[in-house]
Amino acid sequence: MQKRTPFRQRLANVISGKSLVPALNPVDGVTYPGMSVGGRLNTYADKPSQLAALTGWVFAANSAIAEPCAAVELKLYRKKKDGDREEVTSGPAMEIMELLDGPNVVHTGEQMRQLHFTYMNIVGESYIFMRDVGGEEFIPARGRLPAALDIFPAHLVQFRLGETYTKSTVSIGSETYPVTAFIRDLNPDPFNPYNGRSIIAASAATLDLEEQMKAWNQQLFANGARPSLIFQTDQPLDDEAYARWKAQFADDHTGSNAAYKPLLIEGGKATPWMLNQQDLDFLESRKFSRDEILAMFKVSPGMIGSVENVNRSNLEAGFYVNAVVNVVPRVRQFVRQINATLVKVYDPTLEIDFVNPVPEDIEAKLRAAEAGVDKWWTKDEVRDMYGEDPLPGGIGEHIIISGKGAPVSLEEVLANDAPVDKPKPQSPEDPDGDGDDDLTEDPSNKSLEGKQSIKKP
Repeated sequence: MQKRTPFRQRLANVISGKSLVPALNPVDGVTYPGMSVGGRLNTYADKPSQLAALTGWVFAANSAIAEPCAAVELKLYRKKKDGDREEVTSGPAMEIMELLDGPNVVHTGEQMRQLHFTYMNIVGESYIFMRDVGGEEFIPARGRLPAALDIFPAHLVQFRLGETYTKSTVSIGSETYPVTAFIRDLNPDPFNPYNGRSIIAASAATLDLEEQMKAWNQQLFANGARPSLIFQTDQPLDDEAYARWKAQFADDHTGSNAAYKPLLIEGGKATPWMLNQQDLDFLESRKFSRDEILAMFKVSPGMIGSVENVNRSNLEAGFYVNAVVNVVPRVRQFVRQINATLVKVYDPTLEIDFVNPVPEDIEAKLRAAEAGVDKWWTKDEVRDMYGEDPLPGGIGEHIIISGKGAPVSLEEVLANDAPVDKPKPQSPEDPDGDGDDDLTEDPSNKSLEGKQSIKKP
């Protein structure tokens, strides 16, 4: 006798439609096609599937990283013999900056960099093709620059390692190019250091859970008419009763006007069940998966516009942390790769650098100013930190100390504390300190050159 499909599955199939989305884990001993024992549907093992995950929270998290990275200002410097460097703002070398600002006829420099950082996040690799004047590949050489820079869709590129790295090839479609014609960047995979490791592949379980919840939720409520109460029987219905129940459901519980009507199942002991979205707890589950996905990208919820229980201080701290842990490392690696592949080959004395995008910690700066003013900083020095002019009349040039009396400057305190000559101790024989013996001196005639002794009576 063929085993009959459990009633609960038949009921769910009627409610959700014929194309029932499999549960997160197998139920009733049934394993669905493409579903492993653990309920896993997608491992995001290949690059096309990884890029397909660029939706929802992943898209928001990636945008919070890629857009600030692409907006960082780049500058060109020339190294001096003394080890210092100076910014290059004119001359033939500025062709490098013109190439980075306008790499091709399709993308601006910022758009190309945004694609670069997106590919690095999602598939772990990026391929910027250096094109020569004739459209062929360009191999970097001293004093020569490519005519254009084209970024290839990293999820369609195949990298093949040669006997040495410089003999490796990059293929897209039917075309194959030498790897030396690319500015190739990657997040090294510990299992294969010559290939990239994507954040998507590393967080596959979390992403798969999120996608299954969205698909289940969409399929479950697509009809818009579901019973608010179900009576579940402990005995299976025969075919006639099941057909009659199915017709009743189609007649009385289909369409938005019939939503939330009670549904009665006859036969045997009946147990009522409430069916609502809270039972499945989709909203809280999605918040959990959202936070885990954001943690994979090292992005705070405030960075994607989720400001629940977030004040301005926390939001500013989120921007600061994002710049430190996400933006700076990615941009630094990008400019180092360009320098190593192209710029230093063109001219060893040149290098690309970037303006530090880390925002100033306003609160820490204010606390330092409040603690240091009139202690180790003058008012004018603190004003200079905020770009303000000195106080008029030089009144901000002194460190002012307030005591019991009127405030005095530090210079006055130091002047008053200067050491002075202490008076010599008075001698009984020379009370006026002039070196003369006052006992033998005639007080009535101090002009006498000779001094006579005066005896006491």
